[in-house]
Amino acid sequence: MMVKYQLSNGITILLEPVPGVVSISAGLWVKVGSRNEQPHEMGYAHCIEHMLFKGTENHTAKEIARIVDRVGGQHNAATNREYTCYYINVISDYLEMAVSLLADMYYRSLFDETEIEKEKNVILEEIRMYEDTPDELIHDVFMECMLSNHPLGHPILGTEESVMGIDRRKLLDFFGRHYDTGNCIFVIAGNFDVTAARDMIDRYFPHDRIIIDTAGAGSPSESRRILRRHISRDLEQVHFCLGTDGLCRGDDNRWALFTLSTILGGSMSSRLFQNVRENEGLCYSIYSFHSSYADKGVFGVYCGTSPENYDRALDLILRECEALVKTGITEEELSDAKTFMKGNLALSLENIEVRMGQLAKNEMVFGRNFTFDEIIRKIDAITMDDFRRVCDIIFRNNPLTLVSIGNLKDETGGALSLQI
Repeated sequence: MMVKYQLSNGITILLEPVPGVVSISAGLWVKVGSRNEQPHEMGYAHCIEHMLFKGTENHTAKEIARIVDRVGGQHNAATNREYTCYYINVISDYLEMAVSLLADMYYRSLFDETEIEKEKNVILEEIRMYEDTPDELIHDVFMECMLSNHPLGHPILGTEESVMGIDRRKLLDFFGRHYDTGNCIFVIAGNFDVTAARDMIDRYFPHDRIIIDTAGAGSPSESRRILRRHISRDLEQVHFCLGTDGLCRGDDNRWALFTLSTILGGSMSSRLFQNVRENEGLCYSIYSFHSSYADKGVFGVYCGTSPENYDRALDLILRECEALVKTGITEEELSDAKTFMKGNLALSLENIEVRMGQLAKNEMVFGRNFTFDEIIRKIDAITMDDFRRVCDIIFRNNPLTLVSIGNLKDETGGALSLQI
């Protein structure tokens, strides 16, 4: 059973003992990501993520890595558009090490100027790596086009120009404005004793509150859709994303949207996989996806295909989307999608790191946890009417955005719409 409480410093604590496992996953989650950056601050949240591993008052960067590695653990972090997380996975014997190290990184990171300059070069190489990975890059470009002018459209890694402009004062200013203890969630999932974990947390997380200075935070601009963008590259394939507005995280229609994405392109038996890859042989990778945020949502389809197959693949994707609205789906397809979603969820929750992350994300979005049984009931309750309604919301009268990378003769094209 999950235990939730709050420290006097404002940090929310979530503890979920999981019997039958030998490990724990401990994570510090901060409700700050690339959407919190001003245009001149793009990449700052991601850079801070890197710097918390680059030395504290108690440990050098090498010592941080060695402490975890020598017990066979894993430590990492991730910056999202709306949050940043730092986590350590170890066998349960080393829970105190994980708690103390994450607290040390949060409270006592040095932000050493020499390390910042070195890490800027590392991040620039990371940006260049993404530039050389078109099936990754296409998603960032797609989000920038879908959410142009909105902070959610900021590239998470930043740009070469914005990263080069980073210095210690700017990072500490951003850290001071956003890393308030009241903006943090600390989560442990796995094999541990709750009373012992609470004692460790009280010992390593000081009760003094770090307060955010919100001066100059600014307001987000209204997003503006870019309907067509092509990046010309000498590649063997054309990588493209086609999509439209999705649903924000709290929308009650999100459960039906999960079934829509599953049926359209969420599995090997989905319509897109079967018709575009298996029947026509036009691609190796094709899938649908949805990204939900506090106030925005994006729904899309990714495909990678040869230039000569591009027009045909795009046309088939459009036809499949139209068919969902015009002719709908069968009861069997809906039932299969529900079974797939429930099985996929059950398998994912066997991963302790996934359980830890789900606790944190539910707390950030909804202020509470959803049990496995609650989610199953939500999935089982989806009806054909729910499916038809969400199809209309996503596809009917919504302009489409098409972003591509590769070698195309016609690089512009006209605006696309579904024939519904």
